[in-house]
Amino acid sequence: MTELSCPLARSMVSDYIDGELPPDQARALEEHLETCPYCPPLYASLVETLAELKALDDVSGVDQLVRRVLAALDEPPGPDDPLRRRA
Repeated sequence: MTELSCPLARSMVSDYIDGELPPDQARALEEHLETCPYCPPLYASLVETLAELKALDDVSGVDQLVRRVLAALDEPPGPDDPLRRRA
């Protein structure tokens, strides 16, 4: 496989993390990540985010968060809310 462009490498990161890339593509992405000054922070951020999501194994905590977000969405906007509809 030839050298990857950043957009192509970024499009492959999710499949790489999931272990779904063929070995030659995985090696090409690894080589890109070793030499690219731009893509490794994106990769690291995705890996960190996935680790944090996996750490949320307390379903009741997630359920509470979802309920709070939904309740906040049901509340009418306050006078200082930037998303308040203008009449």
